[in-house]
Amino acid sequence: MRAVIYARFSSDRQTEESIAAQVRACREYAEKRGLDVIKVYADEAISGKESKTSSRVQYQEMLKAAGRGEFDVILVHKFDRVARSLNEHVNLQARLNKWNVELVAVAQDFGGGAEAKIMKALMWSLSEYYLDNLAGEVRKGQKEIALQGKHNGGVPPFGYDVVDQQLVINPLEAEYVRRIFAACIAGTGYGEIIKDLDAAGITGKRGRPIRYPQIYEMLRNEKYAGVYLFSPTEASARADRRTKPDAIRIENNHAAIISKEDFAKVQEIMTSRKHAGKRNYLCSGLVYCSCGAKMHASISKRKGHEYPYYKCSKSCGAPVVKMDAVDAAALAYLREILSDENQERIAAALREYDGSEADRLEGFQAAKKKRIREKQAEYDALLKNLSSGALPPEVISDVGQRMKDLKDAIAALETQEPPKDYTTDQIRAWLNSIKEAPTDTAVKLLIERIEVQKDTTAFNIESTLKTVVRNLGGGRRI
Repeated sequence: MRAVIYARFSSDRQTEESIAAQVRACREYAEKRGLDVIKVYADEAISGKESKTSSRVQYQEMLKAAGRGEFDVILVHKFDRVARSLNEHVNLQARLNKWNVELVAVAQDFGGGAEAKIMKALMWSLSEYYLDNLAGEVRKGQKEIALQGKHNGGVPPFGYDVVDQQLVINPLEAEYVRRIFAACIAGTGYGEIIKDLDAAGITGKRGRPIRYPQIYEMLRNEKYAGVYLFSPTEASARADRRTKPDAIRIENNHAAIISKEDFAKVQEIMTSRKHAGKRNYLCSGLVYCSCGAKMHASISKRKGHEYPYYKCSKSCGAPVVKMDAVDAAALAYLREILSDENQERIAAALREYDGSEADRLEGFQAAKKKRIREKQAEYDALLKNLSSGALPPEVISDVGQRMKDLKDAIAALETQEPPKDYTTDQIRAWLNSIKEAPTDTAVKLLIERIEVQKDTTAFNIESTLKTVVRNLGGGRRI
């Protein structure tokens, strides 16, 4: 079979030598399996981000050659040499399937199928978890600060400034906040207020124009009623990020811009306007009928109540199944698959899958640079506000302090170092966090298929990690 090799290094501590090492590993693999390497494609100092693949000259030439049928196999050292985006991998795989070309990662023995993609997704989720925990370490003492009702960093809500770690009213901005709440209660709309904000050159705290999405968030922000809220970790659901059900909460902590009565009125109005929109179901896309067809989510409404369920897309005559029953079975299976014994196996597999220090370094540096860019953008927005002359003199010093804080945060980020390796304890802590608070993302990472049995009281569930978690076999009846 005709094979080509694709190698890439991005930047930082990766060099041309890493290209040579990748090619050598691919040639050794090809020799052992009798593959005829006809060409090597290599891109140097180019990122693996999805948006950068179009600028990789060698990568694009290789794809054109694949489309012309010039070879049968692409060898890479690891899958992330192709791209670090799951979307890019999915799109590439679809094109290669069309051309009957196989993609092989020689250093990763999970193959080129679904399980390899899942292992990659798991590793990226672990990286994100690690960085979040690292950020938590950097913010030591925030809980104590929160218990004192002090501002814990970040951008204050429009209408407030920060003085000595306390929220204080910005008179100019607060007047617009009151107008926005009054317009909501009166039902008069926000068009004139937005025009007035633009005419006065007043922007949000990040330097962007205030539009309807920002107004919506203002109307839901309880801080305007004098309530202090702080969560050490960000909730996964957007609504919970706003209401912070598990947050440290202090009533009458700072001066209110809006009375509690008016804030309550606005919440009733906002809730009454809320549309259901598109729903995200925990097991959406994973549920199959015993006849083999997919089951689609639907809702029955009776006497003002909603009853979600799944029904066969082919209408084979199988009865519908309650969505709650499917979700309960999936969560029970998730707890089982994340048993202590299986966590050890997953941890070992993940460490084997991503054993390269260079790969971990690249992922860590990319995430760190992203956070630095975000803080730099916030700094630049404050600088723009400061130079516009629109800020009252009494808040200019506060803006200057915030800019100093941002510079300090950027400096701290620049000194952060990645781990040498993910320890078993770190991986198990991450897996336990999934086990304790599973989301639809976790379910889709670890569950491949849920088949509803004919009597609709039992479910055959298959894991995405069949090779790793062997004791569960191909599926488990729940």
